[in-house]
Amino acid sequence: MIVNGSSYREIAGAARCSRGAVKAISTNLRRFGSTTAPPNRRGRYRSITRPMLDALRQHLLEKPDQYLEEMEVFLWDEFEARIPKSTISRTLRSAGWSKKTVRRVAKEQNPDLRDFYLYNLSSFHSYHLVFVDESGCDKRVGFRRTGWSPLGTSPVQVTQFHRGQRYHILPAYNQNGVLLSRVFQGSTDSEVFEDFVEQLLSHCGRWPEPNSVLVMDNASFSSI
Repeated sequence: MIVNGSSYREIAGAARCSRGAVKAISTNLRRFGSTTAPPNRRGRYRSITRPMLDALRQHLLEKPDQYLEEMEVFLWDEFEARIPKSTISRTLRSAGWSKKTVRRVAKEQNPDLRDFYLYNLSSFHSYHLVFVDESGCDKRVGFRRTGWSPLGTSPVQVTQFHRGQRYHILPAYNQNGVLLSRVFQGSTDSEVFEDFVEQLLSHCGRWPEPNSVLVMDNASFSSI
């Protein structure tokens, strides 16, 4: 009735209320788009404004393993605002974010290449395949195991997986076990790898015999 332009007296009679109540409701609709006015603010103003919180959450989506000290620096660099760590933590939790274990994803992952790899393997049987890979004892590379994310989701850290080996292992294995392996100190170069493959060929058969297809990590078939 207010929208249709009825008088306060007509509306008050239909709703069985005072004309003052109808006038107050009409004013609220015009000012606030609701029949009730927003509540009066209580307490002090928030230190982290909505734009600051939105920027911080976007930053954490890219780098979920940030420490509170680093978030302080980020907010200062972006907004020149000194926000205490306790305020940052409390604001994130009130916004539905929590700290949990980070799931790391390598940058090198490529779904299209993975599908193409599975397509190439589909023409072979399992007894055809001999897998050659490089492994070893890695230097300890530190990474943060926990990060921030919204409730119900796991934080994902996209990073490069660095490996620094002290001892290397070159294994070749099929569905029945290890065919050949070599353990040595130092790094693997092309000369060492080619010598290993040449020795491995004596344990392999000719196509389409068993052990006739070599599958090497990060190596194209044209280089075999």
